[in-house]
Amino acid sequence: MSAPRIAVGFIPGLLLVLLAGCSDNYDGRKEISGTVKLKGQPIKDGAVIEFVPTEKQGTSATTMATGGAFKIPRENGLKPGKYLVRVSLGDGKTPVNPVDSNAPPGPTGNTNIVSKDLVPKDWNINSKQERAVTADGPNTFDFDIP
Repeated sequence: MSAPRIAVGFIPGLLLVLLAGCSDNYDGRKEISGTVKLKGQPIKDGAVIEFVPTEKQGTSATTMATGGAFKIPRENGLKPGKYLVRVSLGDGKTPVNPVDSNAPPGPTGNTNIVSKDLVPKDWNINSKQERAVTADGPNTFDFDIP
């Protein structure tokens, strides 16, 4: 009589262990990687690549390029679906007054630097560039910006 009771208690416990081993610790997120070229050359270090969800996926990501490449690890990755992609890279030297471009640099006339973006607007603030992250992957995206 004790043997069947052990088996009855053992089977549900075994199923819970097996199901726990199969769960997705990353909530469906996928690793994202790729390269970015600007005018045929690897984009400079520090360029920002942004993925904005267009289908209520509940995930977005922003990363920086190094050596023309980027990677978003799975724990910070994106859920499957379509994303708007924006790329930006400031020149780091153009003094601009963000309030009045005809005024001296900085909102108070000081020497604050607000970089001029080197990436064309159709890949940046006016971007319509979309990419689809898939459940099956690989989710590698190579961007060649003219």
